[in-house]
Amino acid sequence: MSAAGRVATAGLALACLVSPPAAAAQIRSLAFTGDVARAEHRVDDRNVGGGVEVSTGTLLGAGVRISVGSRWTVGASGRTGVLQPDSGATLPRDVAELGLDGAFRMRDWLDVVGGVRVRSYTTALARQRWTAPYLGAAGRVPFAVRGLQGLVDLAVHPFASVSGLTRPEFAISGGAAVAYSRGRLDVQLRYSVERYDFARGTADERTEQLSTLTLRVQARASKGAP
Repeated sequence: MSAAGRVATAGLALACLVSPPAAAAQIRSLAFTGDVARAEHRVDDRNVGGGVEVSTGTLLGAGVRISVGSRWTVGASGRTGVLQPDSGATLPRDVAELGLDGAFRMRDWLDVVGGVRVRSYTTALARQRWTAPYLGAAGRVPFAVRGLQGLVDLAVHPFASVSGLTRPEFAISGGAAVAYSRGRLDVQLRYSVERYDFARGTADERTEQLSTLTLRVQARASKGAP
């Protein structure tokens, strides 16, 4: 099965788990997404020295989202790619990520969001696994043009963990986007940043940051609110 097929299967399984039969009957729309992102990964490890390591590359992703009733949305997504050494870095990093997420619409302009991302960075020498549950909020700002809106989101990752490292003392992510919807098609351009701080104020202080500029296209199989 292809990577996109595995993501779609995971999304459908997630919907079955979180939505009992009564809720499943309220499914408003099933949507499939595809995206391409330009990513920059920065690592500053005082214990190693040598300044900030920077790697950049392109990530490709796919996913599935299901809207249940008038307030709930659940989804699954995956992306993968290679980050090539730039400044200070020496080895390419293969990136693979799977995310499960949900959103509850509190107001027309505000959602409570939560989920988990599992990501791995693999080089010729080692593999590092990240697990980052998160909880946050996402807001929408309509523009004068019909179907066009601005999006902002902010989330904390209080239980993030990284193989081979202590838990980060500070973990946060956020983003801003412009989205356009017409009929069953949605197009979104989003900039996002994730930051993790380890052992702050010590000789072992380490910070990691992943920023992405993502173009995403979403097609709904049935009409419903985006």
